[in-house]
Formats: sequence, C-alpha cells, structure tokens
Amino acid sequence: MDRNELITIGVIVAPHGVRGDLRIMPQTDFPDRFLTMDACYIDGKEYHITSARYHKQFILATFKEVPDRNAAELMARKEIQVPRDQLVELPEGRYYIFDIIGLTVEDTKGNVLGTVSDVLQPGANDVYVVKQEGQPDLLLPVLEHVILNIDVEGGKIIADPPEWI
Repeated sequence: MDRNELITIGVIVAPHGVRGDLRIMPQTDFPDRFLTMDACYIDGKEYHITSARYHKQFILATFKEVPDRNAAELMARKEIQVPRDQLVELPEGRYYIFDIIGLTVEDTKGNVLGTVSDVLQPGANDVYVVKQEGQPDLLLPVLEHVILNIDVEGGKIIADPPEWI
C-alpha cells in the first residue's frame, strides 16, 4: 500500500441545518480525531474543517469550502479521507484491517493456506476469511494460539489452525 494513499475515516451522510454543516458517520475507532483535524480530502480535493462536534452517533462538521446548505447537499455519500501518514498510531501487535487484507497465510509447516480476503468482526474476536482457489473459505479466529505471527511488511501471517479445520 502506498504511504501517500488516502484512507477513508468517515462518510458524509447528509447536510445538517441551513448553514452548510455536514453530518458524518465515522468509519474509524478514533472518532475524536474529527474534533481536532484541520484538513481532510473529499474526492481527492483538500477541505478545511472550521468546526466539529458530536451529535448522537454522528460528527457535525463545518468546512471552509462548503458555505451553505446547497453546497452541503452535493456532498452527501462522499468519503472523508486522510493520508496514511496521518492515521492514529496503533499499539504494538495491533493492525489496521486494510493492512491485513491481502496477506498470505501459511501454517507452521510453511504450507500456504490462502490469502486474507476479509476480516469479520462478530464480537469477541476478529475472524480472518482466508481464500484459496478451488477450496472453501477458511475462517481463522484471531486468537494468540491460532494466529502466531503477523508480518505486514513481509506480507504474511503464520497460523496454527485448530485440528477441526
């Protein structure tokens, strides 16, 4: 993934009020970032946030480039993005989902099990969906005794799938 690539952190749901405020659904585990951000990208163009506040599960934000309700209505369903280098730093052993998708999964003997195609988040722990041509999807729970090593830079995960798999 390119270090300058833009990463989506929210989606504009609709305008809010008559002054051009935008209602944003955060797509991040760190929604507080909207309250302190200066700029973001929408459709590849830089926008400057002049104010932001919480409203229920949404963020209401005012942008310098969106002066009124008419301009705000044109922004509905657009993604709020930031450059990768502006993402919140994760603690050791934590990864962004988009970094996990596409990694090759191998067992402890070096056999390739497939490639991570999705990450499910059912509740207690994440589950990696591993696809391999001609095989049914493999669902690996993200537990210490199943996922032994994640090497994002090397592009691979070492797993010890349960025997029943």
